[in-house]
Formats: sequence, C-alpha cells, structure tokens
Amino acid sequence: MIGYLIKFTDIFPDEEMPKNPLDLIKHIPKEELLVTLSSINSLLNPIVSSYFDDSMENQHKCLKKVFYNTNIKALSTELYRKYIDIIIFFNKNASIFSRMTCLFAIQDIVDSDGFIKTTPYYTSEIRFNILKYILCVNNILLDSDKVYNEAGYEEFRGKFFEFFMFKELPKNQYYNSFNSINYFYKSIYLLKCIENEEKFGLEFQKYILEKYGIESLNDFVKNIIYAYFKSYDKKLNINYLNIEKNRTELIKFFDSFSERANNQSDSQSDLSYLDFLSVKKGPLYKSIIKDESDIISYLILDTDFFIGKMYDLLINDFWFDYLKPKRICNRTDWGSFIGNNFFEPFLTDLFEKSFKNNKRIIFRHTDDLKFTLDGKNQVEYADFYIRQKNKVILVEAKSNYLPLINGYKTVLTKDDYLKIDLDKFYKDYGVTQLACKTIKDFHSYKHKIKDYEFKVDEKVELFPTLVVNDHIFSSGYSSMAFKKKFEELLLNEGIEIENQNHKIYPLTIINVNELLTISKSLEYGLENIFNIFRHYHSSTSIDMIIKTKNTNLGLLTIKETINKLIKKNLIVNKNFDWLFN
Repeated sequence: MIGYLIKFTDIFPDEEMPKNPLDLIKHIPKEELLVTLSSINSLLNPIVSSYFDDSMENQHKCLKKVFYNTNIKALSTELYRKYIDIIIFFNKNASIFSRMTCLFAIQDIVDSDGFIKTTPYYTSEIRFNILKYILCVNNILLDSDKVYNEAGYEEFRGKFFEFFMFKELPKNQYYNSFNSINYFYKSIYLLKCIENEEKFGLEFQKYILEKYGIESLNDFVKNIIYAYFKSYDKKLNINYLNIEKNRTELIKFFDSFSERANNQSDSQSDLSYLDFLSVKKGPLYKSIIKDESDIISYLILDTDFFIGKMYDLLINDFWFDYLKPKRICNRTDWGSFIGNNFFEPFLTDLFEKSFKNNKRIIFRHTDDLKFTLDGKNQVEYADFYIRQKNKVILVEAKSNYLPLINGYKTVLTKDDYLKIDLDKFYKDYGVTQLACKTIKDFHSYKHKIKDYEFKVDEKVELFPTLVVNDHIFSSGYSSMAFKKKFEELLLNEGIEIENQNHKIYPLTIINVNELLTISKSLEYGLENIFNIFRHYHSSTSIDMIIKTKNTNLGLLTIKETINKLIKKNLIVNKNFDWLFN
C-alpha cells in the first residue's frame, strides 16, 4: 500500500480501541451505514474515471460523508470543528479512507446483526463514532505491519521483495483500477467464447437460467452494463438501483446479486477474511421493502465486484456454484478452457488488430512457435513473438488467478512465507518457462520461426514478457520480485544477460487490461510497443535510480509508463450495437 493509512491509535493515542469496533455503530441502522460506506467507496473509485481518486480534496469529501447530519441536511458546527481537527493529521502521503477500508467495513456490517431498526436523531457523538469505527478498521488492516516490524526481516536480504510481495498480496489486489468500457469488451468476448463452446455453452445457459432467471446471454450482459451506468447518482455520489415491483424478472436477477456467502474465515485477523467473499458473491444490498412503496431498491456495495460478475468473478462462480457440484468437469479442464479457448485467442485478436497497420512489426503465435529440437517432442516455446528490426518481445500468457489455497494470499509471518512452494508458484505463473525454455533455447529455435527477414546472425534485444489476467500481480512489489526471480533463473541456467548474441531486458509484467489500454494507440500508429517497453526499462533501470537517487523507481510498473505516454484513445473502439438489437 502506497502512503500511510491513519489509524484509531494515531487520532486517539490515549484511548483504548474497542475490542468490538462494531459496538460503536450498532445504534445506527445497517442500511444507513452501508449507504455511507458505499458512497465513500464510490468517491474513491468513481465509475466516471479509470483511476482511483486518492487526492486530498477527495479525502475531505469522504470525511464530509461521515459527518453529514441528516437531521439538518448539513455539517453541524460541532462536527465541523472535529472535522478540522482530523485534517491536521493529513499530509500528502496519508489518508483515512481507502477502498480496502470500505470493503472491510462493508463486509463487517453486512455479515453482522444487532443494529437498531429505526433512524435515530443524530448527534455529534453518533456521527463521530462512524469515523472512529473506520479508524478501528484501519488499525485491524495494519496489524500485519506490526508483525512485520517486530520480526526483523533483514535476514531476507535479496528475498525481501519476494516476501513483501506475498505479504501485501491480500491488500494490493484491491488497488488496481481499470477502464470499464475495455473491461466490458473483454467480458463480452469471454461470454461469447463460453456460449459458442458446445459443452460449456449449454451448461452456461442452464446456469444463468437457474441462477439469474434469464435465458438470454444478451439480457445477462445488458442488465449488468445498464445497471452499472444507470445506478450512478452524481449528486449523491452513490450507486443504487430502483426497480418497480412488477418487474419480477429484473427483481429475480438482482436478487441473485444480493445473496450472501459465508466467509472462509470468521476471524478478521485471518488474512483469508480479506478475500471479501461475502461482498464478492453479493455485491448488491437489497433494501428493506416498505409495503406502501412500489419500488425495490438495491445498493451497489462495490462497482468493481458488481461488473466482475461478468468476468473474473464469473469464472469462479460458474465453476464453484455449478460445474463443480454437478461434476461436469474438473478444475483443470475448466482452467484449460479459459486459457486455450478464451485468453490466448483474445490476446491473439488484440495483438493482430494492434499491429495490423504497422508493417515493421512481425507477429507470430501458438502453432507458429511450436518446434522440434534435437529429436525431442514438439514444444511450444512461446505464446507470442513480436519483432521489429533486431528487437523481439517473447510472451508467455497466463490466464489463471491466484487461489486462496496454497498459502499465497495468507502470508503474515516469516514462517508462512517459508511454507510456500516457490518453485510451483513461479512455474504456474510462467516465470520458469520464460527463463528456462523461451529465453534459454531462443538461439536454437530462432532459425525455425517463420520470420524470413529476421537477421538471426545479428545481435538481438530480447524483451521477456508475462501477460497476466490477474491484476493481483500488477503491484510494484510483484514486479520487482518476479524480475529478481527471473534473473536468478537465468543465472542458474548459465545464461548471460548480455553477450555478442543478445541483450536480455528485465522481465516485464503487463496485465491484459493494460494491453487493451494501449491497443488503439498501437493500431493508429500513435505509439510503438517497443518504445513503451524501452521507456519502462529506462525509467526503472539501475542507472536511472543512481542518477536520481530515487530507489522507488525500481517499484514502478509498466502501467506508470503507459499512463505517462498514452493520453488518447484509451478505450477500445468496439461496436456493442448487437447488445441492443
């Protein structure tokens, strides 16, 4: 997490933090608390932007949401004074509100009972207790840092970033922003792949009928996209839906998004609690129905989780809720379908469109990169090959998501870290293959690539690249850890970083969402993928760190380079007319 999250113990150093922070807010109706927290969450992650708003100004807006007195429709004078007192704790790297804070608080409240049913007459103390509760949540979230600081992890030395990557995975997965239009395009591509596959297509139709009460894939997509944009109330900064009671099909559909799931851990100190399974499974909250009302309201607790029901959460939901219990296939079969039938074809289509107007780029993929060497069985040495002059990007694509099992997301202590099967981890996520096969054997198979203008006898610049589906690997810590492991594997294989035959650049990790972001600029010739990669590696190089004396440069990801270089054409220009026919 970048910056400092202000805690209860920072604001109230002489006051003991409540053993059960929820007791601070039990005298407020659950629904009103969820409205406040969802509104703050919407401010931090607005649907009108592709980026989180962590500005100081927005933190002030979030505080006003907490202090707003519904009795007088304004900030009370007493609360305003306390509000000013809180501001002094702010600096450019500190905040009270984060998406992680909101998700934790929302899940805590959704899964709990004992709140009063009727709205109280709000006093300064009641409203201020909401802030106290939020600060308590921050204390709980940062408990793992206390464990880290007390343990003396200097001994990790070169493994520090690897340990820190795993330690921060549960939190960093919630700080990745994306362009929703691009996300919808990717999601529709996935859904079409499922629908068009004979076996899974039929089962998916049964699934959405059973789960959501609809028969049409188009209706499934339209309902989510329509709700996502229609739900946003710009004046209130909140996302909610009002559905007429006679719209029974829509009510059944959105009711399914309001179903709660049991968390895999009841203990908030258990890092698996941070998977927020309850909110992921039910990203909507159905309001208490009033008999005299003709409207049923749904509060969108988190917009990213809501539209995730079309993509990453859908992949898991369809497996765990339908395919697995009905024993239709095993996890490996389903994972192979996602990788082979969706992810790689999707990337192929994306790359082909991106490079179609650039005659200097040579693009090869899948079967073009399967070779037989030294009489051995045929092997695919890379998923994608992209060349311009003597520069070559070699890509390994990984569609899999990091599971909660295997201990990857639950590293709190040194012992937790040491229990991880690191060899399996780096093999599963493509680093081992890139180093020990794709790069190691490049000079053996380069003559076999159907790229007849490639001057194979000249020195080549190699850009090893992982294209990932899971944004959990998009943090600076992950990027650094993967780079170091890649270099370690090259060293173990006796591969020189630079010699007369090649220069190997550091490993690049790029998320499929980031490829979507740059695709139109590449297609229109406004930017070149090799320029983006060179800029990234130049900005994060040892020479640049020494020159600027800024060690944080090493933690930059390619997303920072993309944000700096790409200013236009950030949305994939796709035709969605078929949705509305």
